[in-house]
Amino acid sequence: MSAQSKFSWQERFQYKFDNFMSRGGFSVFLALVSAFFGAFLLMTVLRYISEWLFPNTDLESDLLWDVFVQLIGLRDTGDEANFSTKTVGVLTIFVGLVLFSSLVAFITQEFESRLTLLKKGKSLVVEKNHTLILGFNDRIVDIISELVIANESESDAVVVILSAQDKEKMDDFLRDKLGDLKTTRVVTRSGTVTNINNLNKVGIKVAKSVVILNDAKGADPQELKKLSDARVVKTILATVAANEDQKSSLPPIVAEIHSEQYRILAQSIAPEAVTTLNEADILGRILVQTSRSVGLATVYLNVVGFTGNEIYFYRPESDWQNLRFSELQFHFYQSIPLGVQDKNGNVIIKPDNNYNLIDAESIIVLAEDDSQIKFYREPFVKPQVLGYVDSRKTLARETEKHLIIGWNSKTKICLQEYAKYVLEGSEINLVTHKLTQEIEDQFDEIRDAYPEVLMQIWQIDVDVVEELQTLLPYQYNSISILASKGKNSEEIDAKTLTILLEIRQIFLQYTEQTGNLVTTELVVELADSEETDLVIKAGVQDFLLSNQFVSKILAQVSQEPGVMSVYRYLFSAEGSEMYIKPIELFFPPEKLGKLSFADCVFAAQSRNEICIGVKITSQSQDKQKNFGIYIAPSLETQFDLTIEDELITIAEDEI
Repeated sequence: MSAQSKFSWQERFQYKFDNFMSRGGFSVFLALVSAFFGAFLLMTVLRYISEWLFPNTDLESDLLWDVFVQLIGLRDTGDEANFSTKTVGVLTIFVGLVLFSSLVAFITQEFESRLTLLKKGKSLVVEKNHTLILGFNDRIVDIISELVIANESESDAVVVILSAQDKEKMDDFLRDKLGDLKTTRVVTRSGTVTNINNLNKVGIKVAKSVVILNDAKGADPQELKKLSDARVVKTILATVAANEDQKSSLPPIVAEIHSEQYRILAQSIAPEAVTTLNEADILGRILVQTSRSVGLATVYLNVVGFTGNEIYFYRPESDWQNLRFSELQFHFYQSIPLGVQDKNGNVIIKPDNNYNLIDAESIIVLAEDDSQIKFYREPFVKPQVLGYVDSRKTLARETEKHLIIGWNSKTKICLQEYAKYVLEGSEINLVTHKLTQEIEDQFDEIRDAYPEVLMQIWQIDVDVVEELQTLLPYQYNSISILASKGKNSEEIDAKTLTILLEIRQIFLQYTEQTGNLVTTELVVELADSEETDLVIKAGVQDFLLSNQFVSKILAQVSQEPGVMSVYRYLFSAEGSEMYIKPIELFFPPEKLGKLSFADCVFAAQSRNEICIGVKITSQSQDKQKNFGIYIAPSLETQFDLTIEDELITIAEDEI
């Protein structure tokens, strides 16, 4: 006897039935519907038999309809029916109650399961050409806010978020933090970002770009940052693997990675598609530039991202008519050429005035929107020759004295950048709440690398005013207060603001005692952009919004990866950087008054610089007027300039 014959037909039927039912909801639905119509057929046969044996002579009705409505519980047999018909009717109603109720209960359960699935964020995303964000951290709100601005020209733009966090929590958080989304929709899904099936569900193959967020903050321990960096690299691998069948058309991938080792590894996975960003490197460089030029932080916030002005790559429909770069400035009305991208893909910011544009593949333009970029074949305006023509006025450089309060991932970069900018004999000091051997070793390494600059490190309790007073803070050119560690951005900023207020109190006391005004510039690193009003009231002219700044860069680079190479150039001490310079370097005092922006551009050209804007000093405390910063105005815009005002330029040095 075979093994199969040992089982009865009932057991084999039960096994097949169990397998069928285990396939899921559709099988259960088919089984219930089949049972219902089987019962309908059986009850109909019984009713025919009953009517044949015991006919209802006084009852006229449609037998099939009677059986069906009794089966679904909508009608009884009626008082006119005989006992046999009533018996079959009661049995039909009983069977119908069991089967039809089971069918309704199943449909209800499936509906609730579907709602639960939607709440869990496991369902398929049917979108294309969307921005996909993998991960969820403090930067998410600023990134989406930037993308909303970038997508205003689109009728239906989509941002999709995939994160391990619960979908309902993400939705509640975004609902509380985000304002008007305009033409952008935000779709959230919950799942592991390194799982290829999850990536396929959120349309990884048809996404316009991918942004990968890092779970670790800049102030987190090194081990935690390395672990988070490894997860980001794994996510990049999963993204590339999910697009294996169309590897040649990978979407641009921008990722935040702390470690240089992991950044190199990430970019090696797909060199043409992957762009990495290091928060500490960028913010450290910007903080140094900002501390040496009041108002520069506001300029950068205006230039980076989609709020205000942004950077574009532009090429006209026709050729450049053999123009030189200096001539190009006056062929645009409300946008400013900053540099070129040559035919080899190299970015050149502020090329020589005689650079022939025939060698350029495209130009790099600063404009409020790409719709404002228009190349005029003839010069749009002719500036006046009001600046210095036969001579070049310069500023005498002096030694500087800067103080950094706090040790985080940016401190080491700040020390190195200061040493590259300042003159020999300048002083750069560091204060930390807790001086460990590791910090001391890293500080000594930098000090030994730049022996021409005096560097000292002290350990003091920055929460005690008396200890801060020993630093004589009013003797410094600038004091940079770096963000410390904390559970969240609110706690981090609370510590920073406390130190700021204590230093401000020391300044006030010094002025009262001596009558001397304090000229020390205070630069504060903030995590939350909501704290800016408090900082402004404390008298700080420059603040670095770390979360917002990095979020703006991530958002813009996700839409135009080539912009990252421009940022790296501008944020570095090598080459050309942004400066805010006294207007006396460009115009003799007697020439000041009503001047057009075209006049300012021409005057800057005589110094081999690119003027991108104007700073009106009398408005430097007015938030509504962007602290007096005007970036990329039209060439015809008139300014009533005084000796106190300044020009914002791209130049090789500050003199």
